[in-house]
Amino acid sequence: MSFLYPYVLLALALPLILAAVIVTAHLRRGNGWRRLVSEAHEQELVRRRAPWRVLLPSVLALSALVCGIIATARPINGYTAGRSSTGGRNLLIALDISRSMETPDVKPSRLEAARAAAYELVDALPQDKIGLILFSGEADLIIPLTYDHTALRDTLAQVNREWAGYGGTNFGNVIKCALSVFKRSAPTSSNALIIFSDGEDTVGSSLAMAREAKQNNLLIITVGVGTEAGGAIPDARNSNGLYTDGRGRHVISRLDSQALRQFSDATEGSFLKLENGSDLTGFIREAIADIDRHEEQTDDSKVPRELFGYFAALSLLLLVAAIILGTEWKRARPMQSLSSLAILLGATLMAAAPAQAAPSADAVDAFHRGLSLIGDKPDEAAEAFSEALLDEDTDMQAAALYQLAQIDARAVLKSLRSLYGAEEDSAQAANADKPDTKTPTADELRAVVSDLDKAMNGYRQADKLHPQRQEARKNLEKLEKLRRVLEEEIEKLEQQQQQQQQQQQQQDQQDQQDQQNQQNQQDQQNQQNQQDQQNQQDQQDQQNQQDQQNQQNQQNQQNQQNQQNQQNQQDQQNDQQSSDRSDKDQKSRAEEQAEKEQKAREREQQQQKQQQKPSTEPKDEQAEPQQRKGAADQADEKRKERRRASGVLEMHADEESGSPIPHSNDFNAAPDKDY
Repeated sequence: MSFLYPYVLLALALPLILAAVIVTAHLRRGNGWRRLVSEAHEQELVRRRAPWRVLLPSVLALSALVCGIIATARPINGYTAGRSSTGGRNLLIALDISRSMETPDVKPSRLEAARAAAYELVDALPQDKIGLILFSGEADLIIPLTYDHTALRDTLAQVNREWAGYGGTNFGNVIKCALSVFKRSAPTSSNALIIFSDGEDTVGSSLAMAREAKQNNLLIITVGVGTEAGGAIPDARNSNGLYTDGRGRHVISRLDSQALRQFSDATEGSFLKLENGSDLTGFIREAIADIDRHEEQTDDSKVPRELFGYFAALSLLLLVAAIILGTEWKRARPMQSLSSLAILLGATLMAAAPAQAAPSADAVDAFHRGLSLIGDKPDEAAEAFSEALLDEDTDMQAAALYQLAQIDARAVLKSLRSLYGAEEDSAQAANADKPDTKTPTADELRAVVSDLDKAMNGYRQADKLHPQRQEARKNLEKLEKLRRVLEEEIEKLEQQQQQQQQQQQQQDQQDQQDQQNQQNQQDQQNQQNQQDQQNQQDQQDQQNQQDQQNQQNQQNQQNQQNQQNQQNQQDQQNDQQSSDRSDKDQKSRAEEQAEKEQKAREREQQQQKQQQKPSTEPKDEQAEPQQRKGAADQADEKRKERRRASGVLEMHADEESGSPIPHSNDFNAAPDKDY
């Protein structure tokens, strides 16, 4: 024997405590009444109950409590295999995750809008087998055909642009992938492929594949996401945050409704443009109304063999016995006794009625494991609740959905507290009066709204499965109010962002104007400085010229003074030279006179010698005096020439030194060319 709720057995400590209290009270019961009643009249005045009539009802009541606690723990005696039949259609959802799906012409983006529409579609078709294909340049089967819509929803929540393997959009690969899946599961039946895309097929071979899909009984339904006006594709890698082509131009992505319509018409399918207010659920249901349904038998379910009824009936019987044995029938009112018996009989009949089918032990264990982890490890708790959600018991499904929604709601509130910088501890709460300037962006709030939609869908599903559960409906209403507030806040932030962008543009223009003005002022200042420098240079040049002129004048004066001094010195030197020359001339004349006298004496001596010598050769004697006279004349002539040359040299030296002494008329003749 095992229990579905074993933790309830902890309540068995309560009967033990009550038993101890009853025994203690019975032992402490006083006999003070004996002081008031004599032993002779004790039998007449005091009616004492038998001890068994006091203790036995208490024992029976405690036993009934024990059986009731065991019944509440849901005892079971193993499991029995159960078979279930399910019938539904085969549907594949193909979600475009190419770069163009990040365009924000549909708020918050095309991908988020397609994700929300896929959520709605999955919730609207609970009896159908649904799979998930993600595609861009290539197509991949992420979730095969399954009835586990919870796993499908969890996968949809995690889809993002990073899952794309190649760029571009190729509808042909999507059809190939879908045909491969349907050939394995239902090759002869009709199936449906629902494509969420903006229609920008970058390959262009889709129509040929669509005709092949029609031959294989594949119905293609296209849902256009985006607007014809389109928008710029965001790209966080660029500095301006926008995607550009090879030439650096911004790429504008637009919804190609015509291509999607032609694509669906090729298989006699339907096309829907996803807009606010469009009835996607009704459109899809009408489009797939003729799709074949498939009946499937499953025998993997386990039904526990309940022992709850036995313990509950035993508990009620023991309780009835305790009441009967503990009642003084003579004092009891007949109607009161009949009412008690009627109530007990009805409770017994209700306990004997067959118990409702309980959830499986694995689901119960997973649910309790999730409850134990929900506070510290919400991610692991969500996995546990997802396991419990696979159980067929609707109450268990509702409880698991409710707890999953609780986890999502807590995550949303935590995100909001983080975005707005709310204090959580007491120390920070004490300073809560201080203003907090932290403000989230519109993109951050859009992400919160996406998580909020996930939590709201969980509450909505829990309310559908268990309408009596008021908590899910109340929480859903609160989250709807919060979503409206966040949408208003997002709109305000977008307006503020636009205003800030306009102000930034104006500020940039003003800054450019200020920079231009500063540049102009700087240029003017530079020109003025250059002009001042030029003026200073001119003044400096004039001053230098004046200084040079003064220096030149001083130099001229100095030169004149030097010339005057030189002239004076030259005059003195000339005077000295004149005096020396005069002395020299006198000396020369004296020497000439002495030479003449010497020559005259020599001639006289020669004449005397000639007169004394006898004349043997008269012709030779007569010729000799003439020869001697010619030689003397030549010698005189040479001495005169030497004196004349010496005088010319002295006069030439006087001319070169600037001597003002005039030349003698004796030296006016031109000098010899050898001179």
